[in-house]
Amino acid sequence: MPILFKPWKEIQQHFLKKTVLFICFLFLLHCSGGTQFQNRMIDSPGSDLLYPDKKLNFRQEFSPPGAQILEIIAGGDVMIGHWTQSYLQKYGSDYPFREIEHLLSGNDIVFANLEAPFADSGEITIEKQFTFKVPTKHVRGLKQAGFNVMSLANNHILDYGFNGLQQTLQALDSAKIQHAGAGFSIAEAWEPALLKTPAGRVAILAFSMTFPKEFWATDSTGGTAYPYEDKLRDALNRLQNSADFTIVSFHWGKEKSSVPKQYQQYFARLAIDHGADLVIGHHPHVLQGFELYHGKLIAYSLGNLAFSAYSRSAVNSALLRIVLSGDGNHLYSQIIPLNVDNIEVEFQPKIAAELRKNQIITHLDTLSRELTGRDIISENGLIFDFLQSETLTAETKNY
Repeated sequence: MPILFKPWKEIQQHFLKKTVLFICFLFLLHCSGGTQFQNRMIDSPGSDLLYPDKKLNFRQEFSPPGAQILEIIAGGDVMIGHWTQSYLQKYGSDYPFREIEHLLSGNDIVFANLEAPFADSGEITIEKQFTFKVPTKHVRGLKQAGFNVMSLANNHILDYGFNGLQQTLQALDSAKIQHAGAGFSIAEAWEPALLKTPAGRVAILAFSMTFPKEFWATDSTGGTAYPYEDKLRDALNRLQNSADFTIVSFHWGKEKSSVPKQYQQYFARLAIDHGADLVIGHHPHVLQGFELYHGKLIAYSLGNLAFSAYSRSAVNSALLRIVLSGDGNHLYSQIIPLNVDNIEVEFQPKIAAELRKNQIITHLDTLSRELTGRDIISENGLIFDFLQSETLTAETKNY
């Protein structure tokens, strides 16, 4: 009889030993072994996406020699009013961008969302918790930094009414910075920004899906462009005949949420299904994940770029460098992590230090994996479809 029960006792002892070891492992992981990002345990990117730190090069069969590519660098929300203004007065209009200016140069498209009107006068036309404006003279800071196109489709561009919008348009036009997403009629709000580049003609549409609804342009009033589905399809279909590349920007989602809402994914994919080559999102003030859909990139939120606030929820961000092939397909992108904690950087975004950089990239890899079900981000911040990795040699730029 004792012989019959001996294996069971051995099983019990083995199970108890394994349980104790597992509990010890969890305790050590919690204390020192895990990396936490905003109180959330994060995973490391897949080891099959590790590459050296140099510029990306493509094999001949993937990108023929001499083929044109479109290089874009995109950031999130720009609001340089409030506390930032004293720094602008003291150090110059381009102060917020001096630490990242070298990243912006040399690209065909340099894009961000202008979250505050450039206005020297005007009255607040709607009751809101926060209203923003920036003296028109500081538009030169955007120009000096290298921006050549801005989205105006957001929930603050009409904080000072159509008077403020008019001053904004005049300021941007005088600086020769293109814009899209707002106007004095619905037709103007829907007018794309058109840019000529060595790679071809680029059209940029910008839309706001954020409240107040009174800011949205209608058939009888101006304002920001809201992407009504039928109208969006028609606009994108028309652009296929007049533009070589189409970029769509959305102001959407929930503030301080790192997870896109279902409608964000719906509209992003809808845009791509009807001809968009790239979708760029903003408004949540924090980073959201990336998705590769039919060979096109969706960046759901690029967080804050230069934003005059001390929010403890929005201290990390990124610039995104995107490279499209001549036919509009996504070749690769590169995440450039930023420190935007204004207590530390004083309203001047800086390239993230190594530890912070790794945390941001790993966080974005985790968020993107939850959207796509697979890794699309390398440990060095490259974004591409690793299923096609055998057709390219991938290396990142050092910054």
